Amino acid sequence: MNQFEGKPPIAGRYEIREHIATGGMASVYKTWDHRVERIVAIKVLRSLDKNDLRAVERFRREARAAAALTHPNAVTIFDFVEEWGQYFLVMEYINGPTLKQLIGQTRQLQAQQAIEIAAQVCDVLQVAHARGFIHRDIKPQNIMLAWGGGTPNLSSSRERPLVKLTDFGIVRVLEEGGLTNSGIVLGTADYLSPEQARGETLTASSDLYSLGVVMFEMLTGRPPFVGPTAVSIAMQHASTNPPAVRLFNPTVPPAVEQIVMRSLEKEPVDRFQSAAEMQQALRQCGKELARIHNQGSRGAAFKSTISGGDGASPAIALQPNTYPPGSEGAGGSSSKRSQYSSQGDR
Repeated sequence: MNQFEGKPPIAGRYEIREHIATGGMASVYKTWDHRVERIVAIKVLRSLDKNDLRAVERFRREARAAAALTHPNAVTIFDFVEEWGQYFLVMEYINGPTLKQLIGQTRQLQAQQAIEIAAQVCDVLQVAHARGFIHRDIKPQNIMLAWGGGTPNLSSSRERPLVKLTDFGIVRVLEEGGLTNSGIVLGTADYLSPEQARGETLTASSDLYSLGVVMFEMLTGRPPFVGPTAVSIAMQHASTNPPAVRLFNPTVPPAVEQIVMRSLEKEPVDRFQSAAEMQQALRQCGKELARIHNQGSRGAAFKSTISGGDGASPAIALQPNTYPPGSEGAGGSSSKRSQYSSQGDR
């Protein structure tokens, strides 16, 4: 139900037309901007107490800072409006699904697809981290996917989507204002870094851990840790080693698993040291997988020509413990749990 139905346009220009989604912090609506005549998205912040002037001012600052983050992989923020005792964040409308919806439909993404999505997230995180921004809530629900020709069939499309990361700055405001549940943002415990679960000071490495969790879910269809409550899941992030990716999806190349498991190290020093380093490992891994796939395809075509048959290409996999150049980090040091067998044994 649209609670704004029948009301005049917000700020005299934003006409809310339909509800899109509701999350732990806000509801999102598809909106028509009469002034510039375009569709935008409006996020109505339910968790922001209008009587907490300090929290409201913090949010204003964060909204302005996030609006200044211009990047192709970041959802653009256009405006911040206070009206009717509520707070509205006006942003770019993305005509496409969230990554969570894509995972829900396909269950497990192909390795190359997961690599491409994660690499684009790394691209915007490089810029954000350089400006002192820590996202704090990297999760599939905050990763939007857009295609140039509209939204294709999610389960069959092999097009390269444009990734859009949203919600920069909002979580920080809620945390500092004491508006989260024991330091855990409602509904996002699945993606917390160990230091976030312990209530410690966060660095950019926390975002890379959360992105590792997202990769785990893209490849397996589930997060590494599950439990009956948010607190129980957070405790696992803080102290329990994650299961191997290939335990849930044996088709994942070991090289891809290695990148995910390094991202999920408990100590920040054992993870990738920057979004740029993680992106480099992802891109090199993607190139190697493409090379192996192309070699396999040519070999299958040659075999078919000789035999006169139409046999399918044999399965291609990386050899156990064979990882892409650079996946061990710029300094060449490996993580404490960097050795995983091709069967995912721990």
